[in-house]
Amino acid sequence: MGMQLSTEDYLFMKYRALVVQLDDVCQDYYPHLTKKVVYERANKQEFPFPCFRLDGSQKSPYFVHISELAVMINKRHEMALKDYATFHR
Repeated sequence: MGMQLSTEDYLFMKYRALVVQLDDVCQDYYPHLTKKVVYERANKQEFPFPCFRLDGSQKSPYFVHISELAVMINKRHEMALKDYATFHR
């Protein structure tokens, strides 16, 4: 049997970094949000994962650690599996 890759492994291969700009994550997973809404949510920590700046400047971009993004994706997937099982008993 082949090697099993985790969600975090796939995200690392996709982004080739441990921390990714929030704008890049949002292009892939939240394309329906405007840049203004993304900034507001990040500023209020309203995403289901922590967002942070590497610099204290308000002009610096927000980043996301791929391990936190992977946890969120896995949790959402588990929720979807439970919902699916409820409807398809």
